[in-house]
Parts: sequence; structure tokens; C-alpha cells
Amino acid sequence: MRSISSFLFLLSASIAMVAAGERPKPIPLRWGVLAFPQYQGLDAYGPLEMLNVVKYYTPNMTIAVIAETLDPVPATTFNDLDQPVTYMKPTHTIDENVNLDVLLIPGGPRTSMNTNIINYVKNLYPKLQYIISVCSGATILAKAGVIDGKCATTTKFDWAETTQTGPGVNWVPCARWVTDGNVWTSSGVAAGIDLTHAFIKEIFGNETLADRAANILEIDIHKDSSWDPFCEIWNVTAVGTAV
Repeated sequence: MRSISSFLFLLSASIAMVAAGERPKPIPLRWGVLAFPQYQGLDAYGPLEMLNVVKYYTPNMTIAVIAETLDPVPATTFNDLDQPVTYMKPTHTIDENVNLDVLLIPGGPRTSMNTNIINYVKNLYPKLQYIISVCSGATILAKAGVIDGKCATTTKFDWAETTQTGPGVNWVPCARWVTDGNVWTSSGVAAGIDLTHAFIKEIFGNETLADRAANILEIDIHKDSSWDPFCEIWNVTAVGTAV
């Protein structure tokens, strides 16, 4: 029953696209999410919740969690005991050379310090259809050389320090998310959900599916990539600077 309803839902969306003169785009089915110690939980889980809805309507879609080892990976800690309350269980390691179409990179403290993860992204990127970063996950892209000469954005809370990791990047100070070729980068934390909605709409060619995911999550999506009050709140006044 699920497969039939999924097929009918996607078929109706495709018919609507054809009627509007749009051509369905190839759908990236093999997703990977990077997990490393002290990753920011919502950076990963927000987009994953959106993607889980997409996966329901796209039975052939897979989502892998990739880390240095298969041990559970602790998220950022903020409690008094300094003990992680959230762990992500990897399905594969960075040494397994899993075939992926898209890689999602969350942020977190000391994100750009993990050399193994950076080298993994550097070697994997040429094989991907798309790569996505959320918040300070852009520092991994910068350190891997993926966004040299490209436009990108990142967290506004820690803008000055974060953008120093990529002096060759065209950092965009006021943006909810930025797209440059096959690279998608978002502003801080919750912005990753808005980016994922835009990605589903653009790359899957299916705004109906993107809205369905948002409605199931009961989240009010910001659909304007230039919407960014936080660049003013955190006084981000120019690329790479904050006062």
C-alpha cells in the first residue's frame, strides 16, 4: 500500500511539472551524513527529519551515517555534567568508500580540526552530485578546498572565526543559504532545515514534496534564501568580519 501511495504522490507531482513545462531532474538517491565527535545535533537531525519524509515517498532512497569508526558518535554537550545526551550510530566508516550522490555535513565545535574527516571530504567530493553543509560544517568544505573561489555562507554567531578557515572563499554575510554549482551551504543550525526544503524543491523538482515534509514536521519554512536577520543581530557587517 505504501509503495502505491508513494508512486501516486510522485506521479501527480511529475504530471504537474510537465503541465507547467518543467522537466523532472535526476533524483539523487544515495545520501550520506557525516558524524564526528561534538557535531551539532540539530544541524544533522533537522535535515534528516525532512529527508526521512522524502525517503518515505522515494523507496529507493538510502541514507548512510558515515564516521571514522562504527562507534556511536557523541553530539555537542551543554549539560552541567558535560555528558552527551545524543549519539549518532554510524552505518559505515570513512574507509569503506560508500557510493553516494549527496553528502551532508553538520557543524560543531572544532569542526575544522578533524583531519581525517577533511581528507575524506576532499577525496569524495569529485564523485558526488551535490555536497551540503550546515552552520560551521562549511569549515570542512573550506579546509578540503571544495569552496575555494565559490560563494558560501556559515554561522553568523561565530562568523569572524569560522570564515578565517577559508580565506579563498567568497563568504556571503547575509544569507539563509547559498548555492554555488553543486555546493549548498546554510547559515547557523536551524537554517539547515530551510536549505533542505529548498534542495528538495530544486533538485527533486518537487515543491509539493518539500511542503509535505515541512507540514509533517509542522515547521514554518523560510523560502527566501536572502532572509537573514541574524547577520544584523550578530553585527556581521562584511565578509569575514564582525564588530
